[in-house]
Amino acid sequence: MSSIMLSLVTRLSGALYRLAGTLQQQQAEWFTNRSGRCSFKADVVPTENGFTPVISRRTGFTPRDWRVDQLPGAGTYATARKALRAGQLIAQQMAELRSRFD
Repeated sequence: MSSIMLSLVTRLSGALYRLAGTLQQQQAEWFTNRSGRCSFKADVVPTENGFTPVISRRTGFTPRDWRVDQLPGAGTYATARKALRAGQLIAQQMAELRSRFD
């Protein structure tokens, strides 16, 4: 019985570790506009009512001259995953549509 539990716990911890790595990798994704000067990234902030996406805007061509601003996200979501997904869509649209040639 204990070997079954140990096997179950091992598999579950491995799955959670992979999921955490995937979410962390997705959260660190920058969307760059066509000119290469502006990039946008989504982060998630927990609030009293759930989770809110926050969009970071990075301007500049090299790490030496980067300037990062935070833009408010839209809405509150029940889970961090939904908030991250919505934030990524907003960040991608900012890079591809709104600030395309900025």
